[in-house]
Amino acid sequence: MDKFKKYFGQLNMTWSRVFLLAVITAVYTALINQVSFLKDTSFQDIAIYVDWWILFAVFIIVNCEKWWEAALKCFVFFLVSQPLIYLIEVPFYAQGWEIFRYYDYWFKITLLTLPGAVIAFQLKKKNWLSVLVLSVATGYLAYASVDYYRAAMTNFPNHLLSAIFALGLAIFFIFVLLDNKKHRIAALSVLAALLIVFGLFTGPDKTEEIFLEEGSWTYSMEDESVVMIEMTDDNHATLTAKQNGNTFIHFENTDGTEINYYVTVSGGGIWINLLDED
Repeated sequence: MDKFKKYFGQLNMTWSRVFLLAVITAVYTALINQVSFLKDTSFQDIAIYVDWWILFAVFIIVNCEKWWEAALKCFVFFLVSQPLIYLIEVPFYAQGWEIFRYYDYWFKITLLTLPGAVIAFQLKKKNWLSVLVLSVATGYLAYASVDYYRAAMTNFPNHLLSAIFALGLAIFFIFVLLDNKKHRIAALSVLAALLIVFGLFTGPDKTEEIFLEEGSWTYSMEDESVVMIEMTDDNHATLTAKQNGNTFIHFENTDGTEINYYVTVSGGGIWINLLDED
């Protein structure tokens, strides 16, 4: 564990290293996403979910000397890596440059890295505030691990590695980023409690509703194997999960208004992200 600590807090994270890490992660993510037989498996989750990107962000943040440096370098890492992923994927995507419509979601995450990195910088202090901040990250990873596990049970063994990775990453953070025994015990206790809560009291929402403005709407969907859509009352869409995956849904009103959504299905649950409205 001491060897890992050398890189989590003692490495000089120069700008050249930030750019190099951004390029390497972008190239890997873009290329692994083109391997058809890995679709809907743990190997392509890096292109959809934020688990691996939390690792990269924390790695950058704890290897910075000042809070503003951590915020800027983390922001630039995401600002370079995310659009580069889509740029590399353009030749492989049937609609070409239209793939950048998915970047809206990751651009919002990129903006959030600025305040997020300032808060996460408290991890370097290795005190009770660090425990609190770390518990937010490990709490998300606990939820992700449970969600991946449910997805794996739905289509075994797909996403099982991601379930193990998310939980393992949470434990790894606790032992690498915290030195005090009491701090580690507290963080592990919070992680265990959240795993129980998420495991027993949460479950996938197999349907979701989209309420559109008044009018008569039609829709088109990129991948019809992910969700089923039922339109009622002209402006009410009910989405029902069919299988794990991602799809783009385009709604168009008779007055010319267009709304786009990015929909993710994992473990039977549905997540809907509004991309843009014209």
